Amino acid sequence: MKFERTFRIGNCHIIPIEYAIQHDGAEKETLQPKFIEVLCYLASQYPRIIPREEIIEQVWAGNVYVGEKALTNAIWHLRQRLKGAATEPTIIETIRKVGYRLLVEPQWLEETPTTPITSEDLDTDTLHAEQLDHSTTPAVEQHQAPPEKQQKLHAMYSLLLLCVLVVSVLLYEKAPEPQPDQIEPITKQPGAELFASPSPDGNNIVFKWVNKAGNDNLYLKDRHNPQLPPKQLTFGDVNIGFSVWSNDGAYLYFAKKDRQQKTCEVMQLKVETQQEQRIASCPERGGYYYIDISPDNKTLAFHGYEEPADSSGIYFLDLTNPDSQPYRFSCSNNCGYRDRDFAFSPDGKHIAVTRRVNTFNENLFLVDLATQEATQLSFGEEDIVGLTWHPDGTRIIYAAQRADIRKGYMLDIETKRSTAINIDGFSYPEFSRNSHELFFQQRSEKYTLTSLALNDDVASTPFPIIESADSHHYPNYSNATQKIAYVSNESGFNELWIADKQGQNRQQITFLKKSVRYPYWSHDGKKIAFLAPNESETQDKIYIYDLSTEKLSELNSPHQNHNRPTWTFDDTGIITAVYADEYTDLHIINIASGESKRITHSGARFGIMTSPTTLLFTQEKSGLWQKELGDNNLPLNKISGKKFKTTYSWVNTAKGVYYVRTFSRHLHITFFDFDTQTFTPIVKLPTRSINARGTLSYVPEDDLLLFTHAAFPQADIKKLTSALLN
Repeated sequence: MKFERTFRIGNCHIIPIEYAIQHDGAEKETLQPKFIEVLCYLASQYPRIIPREEIIEQVWAGNVYVGEKALTNAIWHLRQRLKGAATEPTIIETIRKVGYRLLVEPQWLEETPTTPITSEDLDTDTLHAEQLDHSTTPAVEQHQAPPEKQQKLHAMYSLLLLCVLVVSVLLYEKAPEPQPDQIEPITKQPGAELFASPSPDGNNIVFKWVNKAGNDNLYLKDRHNPQLPPKQLTFGDVNIGFSVWSNDGAYLYFAKKDRQQKTCEVMQLKVETQQEQRIASCPERGGYYYIDISPDNKTLAFHGYEEPADSSGIYFLDLTNPDSQPYRFSCSNNCGYRDRDFAFSPDGKHIAVTRRVNTFNENLFLVDLATQEATQLSFGEEDIVGLTWHPDGTRIIYAAQRADIRKGYMLDIETKRSTAINIDGFSYPEFSRNSHELFFQQRSEKYTLTSLALNDDVASTPFPIIESADSHHYPNYSNATQKIAYVSNESGFNELWIADKQGQNRQQITFLKKSVRYPYWSHDGKKIAFLAPNESETQDKIYIYDLSTEKLSELNSPHQNHNRPTWTFDDTGIITAVYADEYTDLHIINIASGESKRITHSGARFGIMTSPTTLLFTQEKSGLWQKELGDNNLPLNKISGKKFKTTYSWVNTAKGVYYVRTFSRHLHITFFDFDTQTFTPIVKLPTRSINARGTLSYVPEDDLLLFTHAAFPQADIKKLTSALLN
């Protein structure tokens, strides 16, 4: 592996061709060649996490016996040499049990190439004369050629010189500059156009259009007639997601879910006549609508759920048999992961699958359809937002989202190396099967910390308190400190921040370079608990930040995965949902001892203590419940599941509960009074303006609600033409 292009890391200049580094104002320092090769490979793959095996393969040609210790040694020496090169305390991060990644973005420098001297650089007459002088200098005087022969030799040498000059020009002519990426807009309607599905010839693009009223249906855009509006293909108040064309371009397949009727159907639509036919039923449970078809047109894959499986997964349907029933392809029980998105390979022998391990870990896997043997292709990703196979079958284009930032990558199947696609908001790519054009969804989102006054004489509207180009989530207010804890991606990662209740005096608290979520203050205002991944990002752990000591600690818990933390009334324990193989329920985990006690037995997901013994909690979209700890009485249903379907977007006050109530085309923030048993709508907002899995927080002295407000996302379908895809 040979690197020649120089680059900078902070104030350090790396010169690969000389195996040297040079800090600004210091002497050049030569390192071992393998050290430089490791650093160059880390830089070329920034910001990807690179497995140790991959580095050993690239630098030591796969010699594990030599490479294992040599790589560890190289990383140690590089860290020593790069100390002080940037403001980051660590420049090369170790991802335990996975590999390494560079934390500082390399700045690649334009090099002036060293070009060999050719006949173009010499004076032609001089060169010609030298050739002639040399050719006509006799070794022995009596052997000098006659004048006629000398003329022939001169002509021959002249012709030879001309050939040399022509070849030199051809060999050393500067290569043409690569053409810049070209992005062609396909849709530009108000609202969100999602999930491009190109016809095999690329002439028609089907997409899901969500307008601001919350309605979504499938539409078709004719690229030959761009002046025409998109043609509506489906109708009705149902939920439709992804769609896929048959390989002959005659049919379109999709799943539609009617939440009112609690039905899900897999549909086949004849594009020419728009005639729909139900071909299978699918479970209503789950919010994913992924779908794909095999290259031979025989197998339809879709995402669903059916008992006795313990999670949703991939189901296959035989399209050649009208009487066939869907059968599960994914693992069913105790899998340790959940299959989500997927795409058949062009040769039909494999399927690429995204597998989610927990809240913070989803990566790409290659599964052999014959053996179901799986090989991990990506590492360190948090949320995969779309994938498609390159038509050559050797690469996958995928998109990943971390800290609300979407990026695209091209992944080489054999080497597992990925190359960034530098387009903001790139997601859900899709190749047309025959024309080999790449379409994608470009989406921008904005999340703002917002307050809502509840005691104004004039009707109030949500008012931003922290608004910027960055995203801000999960506000939680402490009455003891009069501060807000929240999560922001201002640093490039979702980290923990605090601010006063006006949104001023902001301060970043954590520097984990991981995705922090769901902060919650202790009652005394001295600590903040939150959820974040462990070092390998395979488990959801609870961390506690002590503001007085400025120390961060991991909760001593016997469990592997947890949900949103809250505190016991005396702040000695953490209340969290624990995900076990057999159940999910709330536990109290003692902070000092790590002792865990299960306190619900009904599938509870989120709970808060309203007194030393009273627990208020929710199950999955099925009402608000109250339980007295220490007795054997059944929980009391405070609000029925018909009127209280939120799991997390609620907050308790002294008089009642504020919560988000979702309707088909809008949502309400509603107040339920415990004494009068009455419901009072506080404000009506557009659908999706508050995340259903977001949080509400209450400021009692000002009678304010705090929450994250989401601007309606703008998403458009576009086509990418890039030399990278060739």
